[in-house]
Amino acid sequence: MTQDPHGRDQQPTGSSLPDFTGADPEGLPDHERAGRGVPLGEPDERARHRTLTTVLAVVGSGVVLLAVVALVLSQTVFRSVLDEDDPQAYKTGDRSAEGQSEYVPDPQDPDIAPPPPIFTEKPTTECTMPSDPQSAKPADPGTIRGGDLQYTVPETWDFPWGPSSLPYLTEVDAQARPVEGSWYSVVNLGKVSWPQEEGGYPGMEAAAVALFQCYATTSGVVDYFGDHPKVTDYRSEVTTVDGQPAWIVQATYHFEDPEILDTTKASIVTSIVVEGPDGPSALASDVAADQPEHVQDLEDIIASLDVVE
Repeated sequence: MTQDPHGRDQQPTGSSLPDFTGADPEGLPDHERAGRGVPLGEPDERARHRTLTTVLAVVGSGVVLLAVVALVLSQTVFRSVLDEDDPQAYKTGDRSAEGQSEYVPDPQDPDIAPPPPIFTEKPTTECTMPSDPQSAKPADPGTIRGGDLQYTVPETWDFPWGPSSLPYLTEVDAQARPVEGSWYSVVNLGKVSWPQEEGGYPGMEAAAVALFQCYATTSGVVDYFGDHPKVTDYRSEVTTVDGQPAWIVQATYHFEDPEILDTTKASIVTSIVVEGPDGPSALASDVAADQPEHVQDLEDIIASLDVVE
């Protein structure tokens, strides 16, 4: 090192490095040994306690977190599932059957029971024609009389059907209303006449059943109904006509061949036996069931029935 003209020390110039040749090798740091580290001793009691506290804190936090999640799920997802399975829950106590009744099917209900045999079997009698039929007695204007029965003729029933031969009836007269072609709605009246060979008059119920069966199976009717027509709206019950005891048998016959006619597919067959002062008389008819005007006319005719002498 040199001094400048003013006596100050001056650094040497150039890129020369410091000279460590005279340094003490024991005084230099040993980097190889420092990098390897030194063995650690056993942790003391204080360190172990601090570690256990940390672990317990972490576990406790996890348990608390799980509890919070479970609470949230129970109030949302699980509740919605339970609500779907049981939308309405009612307490099971304080219940009684008061005011309730057990449903018992009605065996006479046409929707669940087949028609009684009287509507489906062949006639249970001989359907005997009177051997000496008599003519009907004169009727009042605007009425039809047969036997001791008389009804008011509806204005639209303008076809004079006249006397006809029917089983167990004499003194027959009738009026009709056209339906289609040679098919008519017809209502007959007559006096009941039962041969002694068959035991005589069997009573109004048996007579009404026999008249119904015989009328529904006459050649001019069964040709349209078919041998196995469907039967609905049937009834067989006691009634009254003009204050006199009577029995009505009625049912709707649906044509086995629905194409046989264009304007009607079914017919209401009716028989009514009335026990009047001078013996029984009866109504026997078939009316287009699917033509409301014809059905209403039949109801009006039955409502207008009078017992005459």
